[in-house]
Amino acid sequence: ITFGAGGTMIEVIDDRTVEIQILVTRDDPSQPVSCVVRARSQDGSETGRREVLIPPAQSDSVELTTRVISSAPPGMADLYGCGDTVPAYLTGEN
Repeated sequence: ITFGAGGTMIEVIDDRTVEIQILVTRDDPSQPVSCVVRARSQDGSETGRREVLIPPAQSDSVELTTRVISSAPPGMADLYGCGDTVPAYLTGEN
């Protein structure tokens, strides 16, 4: 799995929410992946995190926009990482 934050767009929605758009590129787009995105305060400390599902797709590159709730006013957000071990709670499988 390769993933990139190229073209990432970030918008602070309010003092507890940040929206981030990420671009994920996979070697095998037929396989789902999960990614962790983070909200960070002005000093760079992590103030929120969210795991998101990137479902199978036709294209090897997928753009996704999500919101992260922050425990302090967010100053930035980033893509922490992606992996091919997808938790069951993201897929609805038990």
